[in-house]
Amino acid sequence: MNEKKNMKILMAGMLVAFFSACSSDDTEPPPALDCNVTGPSVSLTASPTACGEDNGEIALTITGGTGALTITIEPQPIGVEFANNIFSSMESGTYTVTVTDTDNCITSAQATVVSSAANPSYMTDVDPIVLARCAITGCHVAGTGLPDYTIFSEFQSRAHNNPGGVRQRVKIDDMPRSGNPLTAEEKAAIFCWIDEGALDN
Repeated sequence: MNEKKNMKILMAGMLVAFFSACSSDDTEPPPALDCNVTGPSVSLTASPTACGEDNGEIALTITGGTGALTITIEPQPIGVEFANNIFSSMESGTYTVTVTDTDNCITSAQATVVSSAANPSYMTDVDPIVLARCAITGCHVAGTGLPDYTIFSEFQSRAHNNPGGVRQRVKIDDMPRSGNPLTAEEKAAIFCWIDEGALDN
């Protein structure tokens, strides 16, 4: 009797082992995603902008990547356009372009749009504009809590430390806050001076 019982237990164990083996997933797991192999890569070619203008370009050459690609640029210039893998209407500056594919593989590259030389002079071309339109009562003078632009080093420091901010505020006519906006020629003089290093010249 015990022999038959033991035989049934043995048979039951063999059946369980058999069905367990048949039901297990023998397929290989998919290989781990290697973005270095399947992900996108990007190289950039920058073209200069005319001094005081926003007509530089950054052309992208993209290889690899899966699915639709998402392309971003930082910092994001005002008025920039993107078509046929070219960012246009670019002002001078250094930019980072990032490309992301549908597998979330990410790559980035940097390029600098330089400004063509115009050799503006601060004393001749910029200072008269600053004194007439910026360093005026209630604005960039002593006692207002703002940088005092009657002092050259104050304006030069702002141009060195936040050139994009100065350009954008002038560009969108946020500055000056009184009177008419600066003319295109006045803006170009300030932009060119900043682009060429905000020199004491």
